[in-house]
Amino acid sequence: MAQNNKIKELAKQIKNLSKTDYYKIKIIPNITPEIFDSKYGGLPYWTPEKNYPTNSEGKKLILLAQINFDREKVDSPLPTNGMLQFFITDDDIMGVNYENPTEQNNFRVIYHENINYNMTKKEIEKLNIPNSNEKTIECFPIKKECKISLNKEVDYIKYGDIHFEDFFPIAYKNIFKKEPKKENTYINILENDERDRLEHVLGINKSTHKMLGYGFFTQNDPRYVKKNRDYDTLLLQIDSDDYILWGDCGIGNFFIPKKSLIEKDFSNVLYNWDCFKIRFNI
Repeated sequence: MAQNNKIKELAKQIKNLSKTDYYKIKIIPNITPEIFDSKYGGLPYWTPEKNYPTNSEGKKLILLAQINFDREKVDSPLPTNGMLQFFITDDDIMGVNYENPTEQNNFRVIYHENINYNMTKKEIEKLNIPNSNEKTIECFPIKKECKISLNKEVDYIKYGDIHFEDFFPIAYKNIFKKEPKKENTYINILENDERDRLEHVLGINKSTHKMLGYGFFTQNDPRYVKKNRDYDTLLLQIDSDDYILWGDCGIGNFFIPKKSLIEKDFSNVLYNWDCFKIRFNI
């Protein structure tokens, strides 16, 4: 019992140390989104003077998500105006490149600082832009176009996010009154049952749609790869649910260096998705 109480206190410490604001994305059911709405899938907002994004084979990408910051109440480091869009290609791996996840060939993140509200749906359709609702779309995570909204909440880190190791040693020292060796990780320090208990209290299996906060993964955080360490900010996370399916109930993430986000430079983004089955040995 005493050890269980210590684990509860350890979890409380980790939450206190890691708490941060984030924006939970809520799906608004039974409402057909318009072209200027924040949404998953469907026909994207676009203007004729801009080149529409294509993949490495010249095929037009499909809208995964768009956020209209003119209509969402958010704070820095997110943009407070304009439209941010996420596009991926329609293929069997949904545009991901695990060897080079920052190469925007088969995915693209595009920011419109100013939105032209004079554009109409008919005008956009004339641009021959793909729509995720089309029956010809085969390998795409959005199964039904849906309107979304952003709501500010408080997030806490869970094991799996690379930043967990920033908070765990401090919390451990505060509770157990001893400093773990630098070469030891959370896995080395706690016994199996202690880890299970801690993960349960922290809600290790809870994930959601969000912007900012901490990432969730069914496999591994891609930022454990050294070349990906700079992508410290979760730009967007889209989970699997009634409207969305990433492979075998997986999850998709986009990460960005905080400096790039503040500067509204979306050319430097890491895209990753994974699912419960081992990657593509399925």
